[in-house]
Amino acid sequence: MRSQSPALRLLGLLAFLVGLVGYLAFGWRFDSSGNSVVTALAAACVVIALAATIWRTVGSS
Repeated sequence: MRSQSPALRLLGLLAFLVGLVGYLAFGWRFDSSGNSVVTALAAACVVIALAATIWRTVGSS
C-alpha cells in the first residue's frame, strides 16, 4: 500500500536525493566501512519508515 501522506512522500524523496548525492559526490557506501554519518542517516530512515508503518497500522484498526 502506498502512502497518501505528502509529508512522507517528500521525506522519501529527500532521503533518495541525499543518498544519491552522497553516493555520487562523496563516495558514501552502505557497507562495513564504518562511516557513522551514512549509518546514522540510514538508521533514521529505517526508524521513520517503521514509525509510519506502525502508525498507519494502529490508526486504521
